[in-house]
Amino acid sequence: MAKEPIVILGGGVGGLAAGWFLARTDRYDVTVVERAPVIGGLCGTFEHNGFRLDYGPHKMYSVIPGVLDEMRQLLDGRLIEHRKRHRIFLRGHALDYPLQMGNLAKVLGPAQFLRLGLGYAMAMLKGVFGRSTPASYAEYVIQRFGRQVYELVFEPLAWKVWGDPAVLHPDMARTRIPSSGATELILNLLGLKKKSAETDATYFYYPKNGFGELPQAMADEIIAHGGRILVNARINGFETQGDNNHHVSGVSVTVDGDTRSLPCHTLVSSLPLPVLGEFVFGDRDPELIRAASSLKFRHLILVYLFVRKPNVLEDHWIFFPEREFLFSRIFEQKVLSPSMGPADRTVLCCDFTCSAGDDIWTSTDDQLVARCIEGLVTMGSIRAEDVEGHLVKRSQNFYPVYDLTYTENMKNVSRRLQSVDNLLTTGRIGMYNYNNSDHCVDMGRFIADGLSRGESTTTIWKNLEQRVSAYRIVD
Repeated sequence: MAKEPIVILGGGVGGLAAGWFLARTDRYDVTVVERAPVIGGLCGTFEHNGFRLDYGPHKMYSVIPGVLDEMRQLLDGRLIEHRKRHRIFLRGHALDYPLQMGNLAKVLGPAQFLRLGLGYAMAMLKGVFGRSTPASYAEYVIQRFGRQVYELVFEPLAWKVWGDPAVLHPDMARTRIPSSGATELILNLLGLKKKSAETDATYFYYPKNGFGELPQAMADEIIAHGGRILVNARINGFETQGDNNHHVSGVSVTVDGDTRSLPCHTLVSSLPLPVLGEFVFGDRDPELIRAASSLKFRHLILVYLFVRKPNVLEDHWIFFPEREFLFSRIFEQKVLSPSMGPADRTVLCCDFTCSAGDDIWTSTDDQLVARCIEGLVTMGSIRAEDVEGHLVKRSQNFYPVYDLTYTENMKNVSRRLQSVDNLLTTGRIGMYNYNNSDHCVDMGRFIADGLSRGESTTTIWKNLEQRVSAYRIVD
């Protein structure tokens, strides 16, 4: 029996996860098309200056039933188990994260700590009598945690990562803040309620040769089941059938100067939605173009600093909500796996986001490096003379930003794209969903299960949207 041809656009972890689950059924002829010369996207690992480096901090963890088991089995024997060590840098002190009441009291002092406690109490009291529906990220957090803790941590961190919290959709907070409200958070802080796997990743896993082992293992499985991975592949266009291009029958690609047509029974895309919409409908659907182009993103910048020390940090990563620091998070690759670099040197990565055209994005690499070094010297982790080199990586349109209009825009985009009877989207960018790698693995599994049951792509897509809307980030 001939296998059904499936083309997957994008060789990041979202596309590769879909290809992995589909290929292993041995029912599908899978071809993954990747524009870059290597697979993995920002879940990949690269080599530089004697180190193996990730594109920012990654961990392998999931509360979705079966997903962590799948990843552990895929990387059997190649994983390091970690007991999570995170902290947050506030008022010149690195505090346990999630925050602990005792440490917070010492840093804030009695008066401010009392005001914070009263803010919690007011939030709890208002919650007893019911809350109005929050209109923004800011309202969501203030209602549940009080204005004082919002202004101390959540407001400045939201500004640094996503932008103005007053114009962010409350879904941004629901996705990123695991505690359901002030009561639960206070019980956690006082030690009266234990953290659960749903709110705190006490243990996580990391591949000993870098997080890129995960997408590479997926690619290896696709190839082992007869599939193909095409890198350096440029998509020229889609071959469509039916009125209004309702079916994609093939994908034209050019690989190393060779142009070919890939037959397509089902098309799975992790491409940005404006790009996908243009391939399918060209300029004939102005409403789709408007809605897709209105979906906002933040750009990612990673500054790697090579340091003449064996190690610097004890934590896996540290958060920096205060605006005096350019970065919102730092991590050290060798804390996750000592084999990632030489014994006598280390590398710190400063992780932060910005918008196109703002002061950060338009800064030179040298300016960004200088500000990162200044911040690390201020916190006391290094001396400026310890830094022997640097590397700056910039990635556009990395973080989906849930503004106040995103739900309506996504409805319009999804409705139009679902008119194509053999198209599915997946991944962070393809689903316009703020998520982690485990969620991308879950999407791939969900798509493969639905197709194997004979479900239509429209049914799978609608059910996947509901599933994806329930994803939560667990730190």
